Amino acid sequence: SSVLVVGAGGWDTHAGQVGALGQQLPRLAESIVELKETLGAVWDKTAILAVTEFGRTVAENGGRGTDHGTAGMVLLLGGAVAGGRVAGRWPGLSKRARFEGRDLMPTSDIRSIFKGVLRDHLGITEARLEDTIFPGSRKAPAMEGLIRKG
Repeated sequence: SSVLVVGAGGWDTHAGQVGALGQQLPRLAESIVELKETLGAVWDKTAILAVTEFGRTVAENGGRGTDHGTAGMVLLLGGAVAGGRVAGRWPGLSKRARFEGRDLMPTSDIRSIFKGVLRDHLGITEARLEDTIFPGSRKAPAMEGLIRKG
């Protein structure tokens, strides 16, 4: 099993978010399609997590962007993924559903998603996940059902 980590800048959209995302999202999509085509049959054994280190506010700021927020989302895709759905609980974007009236409500610990993929896709034990990879994370259990069986 192999793990590859790639970083990509240009996602911190404090101003001009529509234009910035109009460039970044197609670039991300094209990269994933190219990876799928390059991997061929290996794609069926592939899981990709697209994550950010911070969320964004729900409401637009004065610069037509969004500020750092509490929660965000994770894209999990690839041939090994049991996809086609929202995993976890979607709180919605209404003012009442927001955290402190401004941010997406956090509903899952990102470590739970990573743990679910690492355990079910790469076979990493719960003990190693909780003691070595994510120390002090016992309150964030591995999310179930993210990876296809067999």
